[in-house]
Amino acid sequence: MKNKNIKFYKLNESKSTITFNNFINKKKISKAYKSIIKNSFVLSFLFIIIVGGFGMYENKKVAELAAAVYSTKDQSNEKMNSSSNTLKVVNINYNEKYEIIINKANPLNDDMINLYKQVEVENNVYPNIKIEQKTYENYIELKKAIEERGYYLNIRSGFRSFEESQIIYDKYVQEKGSTYAEKYVAKPGVSEHNAGIAFDVVISKDLTNLKNDYQSDEYKYLENIAYLYGFIIRYPKDKENITGYEYEPWHLRYVGKDLAKYLTKNNLTLEEYYDTKE
Repeated sequence: MKNKNIKFYKLNESKSTITFNNFINKKKISKAYKSIIKNSFVLSFLFIIIVGGFGMYENKKVAELAAAVYSTKDQSNEKMNSSSNTLKVVNINYNEKYEIIINKANPLNDDMINLYKQVEVENNVYPNIKIEQKTYENYIELKKAIEERGYYLNIRSGFRSFEESQIIYDKYVQEKGSTYAEKYVAKPGVSEHNAGIAFDVVISKDLTNLKNDYQSDEYKYLENIAYLYGFIIRYPKDKENITGYEYEPWHLRYVGKDLAKYLTKNNLTLEEYYDTKE
């Protein structure tokens, strides 16, 4: 008995049908492969663009950071001296975070950095400057007093991350060697800028003149009233062997109004102040 469900083809019909079906299947497979290859190419291209773009962004940010640091080289980089190697370790109460001493013998660490909140400095000639919040509040009051006198006060260099300090240090290693850098350049954690409670200022009678004259009336005025707002000239002249840093008349440090008044009236540095407390 013949099976009715079985279909018999003539030789030519069978061959023709099978060939056509194979062609259709091959065409579908070919399209599928093409689609896979196309999608893979698109995804790979997008991946290259994303990775490349991210790399370019990172390189750009590093370049911008380095450029910003280097552009303030003449004032933003504290210069240590040989006395920095003989500084004493101080037992500090970090609850008094504005009175702490930061130097080669008493460096900051990451935990201490978290004690300070950094904020953007507004209405400043130099862009992208940050300093610690309470320091900034008192700086605004100092700036107002300076402006009432007819002078202009701006911050040239403020908060400096450990990364920025490392860039500066590495640059000096490349330019002048590791011996020089180790002796004179502040590593990350050794600079007061790392806490944002110190900054470098420019003061002048003319806003377009961004060079300090330390014998000028405007600078003398700043020097005489800074303590009223909680600031001291951190690295004064003739005390380089005590602070371990060269004279930096532009470098203001916030220590709080009470301590600033005491240090100024008694002509003391922070190092001398802690010596008297022992």
